Amino acid sequence: MQPIEVLQEDFTQTLAFIDKCDSHMFTVKNWALITTSTVIAFSITQNHHRVAFVNLGLIVAFIYLELIYKSFQDTAIEHNMDISIRIDRFLAEPTSQDLMVGYSHSFGRKLKYPSVILVFSLLGNLNRWHILNFYGLLAAFSAATPLIAGFVA
Repeated sequence: MQPIEVLQEDFTQTLAFIDKCDSHMFTVKNWALITTSTVIAFSITQNHHRVAFVNLGLIVAFIYLELIYKSFQDTAIEHNMDISIRIDRFLAEPTSQDLMVGYSHSFGRKLKYPSVILVFSLLGNLNRWHILNFYGLLAAFSAATPLIAGFVA
């Protein structure tokens, strides 16, 4: 197998993993929305408005889970960028001998279960604020349940 074929195969597998992480994060968001909506609906219909504050704990759990997938995806994206640079180098100079220098096949070796601090530090990246906004809105709706219940009742 030629080095460029190895890179192409690794690129394809890594891209599939990136897509899989997107799918998992979308699923986590769906479950967060369904679960928090259910708790809000239960608290309003049962006239126990403080039950909605359970959502705050659930939201922290869901955001943590999503950020774990995001950290895995970020590692895979870094690896894919490295492969892209190597493929571009090959396309510019097909006889290059340093194409595989420093390359390690498969991003899986780079994946490590992230610490809690690393996971939540992802929210400090301005490109990740959409995650915080989504869960912030869920938290705001949960906290506003007693007010909403007053209009529904």
